[in-house]
Amino acid sequence: CGRVSRHGLRVYQAAWGILGAALLWACSPPPAATGPAASDGLVFVRIVAGSNELMRVRLSDGAEQALTSTPERQEDWPYWSSVAQRLVFQVSRGGSGSDLMLWSPEAGETSLVETPRREERWPAWSPRRAAFVYAFRGGKPPAGLMIADFETGERRVAVRSRPRNFFFRPSFSPDGSQIVAQRREPGGMGSDLWLVEAGSRPRALARDPAWFDMKPCFSRDGERVLFSRRASEGGPRDVVSVALDGSDLRTLAGNAESDDHSAQPSPARDEIVFVSDRDGRSEIFLADLDGGHVRKLTRGGLSAFAPRWSPDGGRLVVTAIEPDAPEPR
Repeated sequence: CGRVSRHGLRVYQAAWGILGAALLWACSPPPAATGPAASDGLVFVRIVAGSNELMRVRLSDGAEQALTSTPERQEDWPYWSSVAQRLVFQVSRGGSGSDLMLWSPEAGETSLVETPRREERWPAWSPRRAAFVYAFRGGKPPAGLMIADFETGERRVAVRSRPRNFFFRPSFSPDGSQIVAQRREPGGMGSDLWLVEAGSRPRALARDPAWFDMKPCFSRDGERVLFSRRASEGGPRDVVSVALDGSDLRTLAGNAESDDHSAQPSPARDEIVFVSDRDGRSEIFLADLDGGHVRKLTRGGLSAFAPRWSPDGGRLVVTAIEPDAPEPR
């Protein structure tokens, strides 16, 4: 169902076995949409007889189309690029490896590269060009971040790491010049935040063994990084931000009684959404970029997670579950 808030945002709750959702410009082939039409459809994962399958749906009339029907493998983490006019998603077939696949209305499904002994995960599109970054482990080099560029046809290693000291969850800056990612500590434990930029050595942004830092993303102006943080020994999370030189750490949402996490900056305004259980169950909240003027967006009997903005900033999609169900993976 959809509901319009007083700030003009339409919040869509999906509660039919969805593991994740990504924004898709349309449920019909090109031409590519821009502006308001750029948020009229979704692609998501649905569990069908125990198998993760990709679906897409048009918001105007609820029309659905199955993109995959593959019980022999599992699909996860679909993301669409308006620049590349492609969908990228993760595929696993059992065992320890995972590959990245592509889909487009013209070409259908194609494989990026098949690496049975390498794990390829966490794809994130560049906002400015037909390229995405992803994390890999296994093979030579043993771990790191790779960039697949469809304009040049090249795949290049953006940064290398050791097998246990690996990078994951990368995200591009708004201008596509920088990448922020999580990284395990040298012993394979914990999680720190690092900045990666072409021509420079990777640089630690937030590195404190007392904290586990996760889910980083850039602010809309690219001047700060937002992320979730909890104590290394466990406990509730906070939403924090930090300047790109590692200074000026600010808590945007958090206290000892609530779990606040998964912040996403609006692509259109200086606002963020995040998940919090401060009112008894996990729901979606909207706040100013500095954490002020907090407003709850979701209401009803379901718990809500994983907010994602539409490209024009006018809509949100969330994953919603029954209140007594565990937090979705």
